[in-house]
Amino acid sequence: MTRRVIEDFTKISSGSPSSSNNRHVITYLLNSPVLTDHGLWRFSPLEVEKARDLAAGGFVSAIGHDASAKLLGEALRQPVPVVRERVSLQPGDRAIVFRLLKRLPEGAILGLDDLQAQDWELALLERLE
Repeated sequence: MTRRVIEDFTKISSGSPSSSNNRHVITYLLNSPVLTDHGLWRFSPLEVEKARDLAAGGFVSAIGHDASAKLLGEALRQPVPVVRERVSLQPGDRAIVFRLLKRLPEGAILGLDDLQAQDWELALLERLE
């Protein structure tokens, strides 16, 4: 399913082509800064307004928890689907990362109210090569 979603997104994406192979850059949504493969990466803070601009161009959600998807959807001002799929960023791709600033106890699953009470940030994860 992930491959089909990514192929469909690539066909309709208005993102900029990657210089390495003329494919469009894919913007993913992640709920942790995961390096999906070996390579050169950049991880930097991301303001909510900039995240909204990036997401407005289209995205592939890999947000696997309902409360995280709802909170991120509120921040981005658009619906974020819950999708528990593994993704693999290619060189040129990027991810808007929703990241809690405190580690939760093992097995903890937060509802939306609990999640809103946590400290969190957005960050941009970019695969450079």
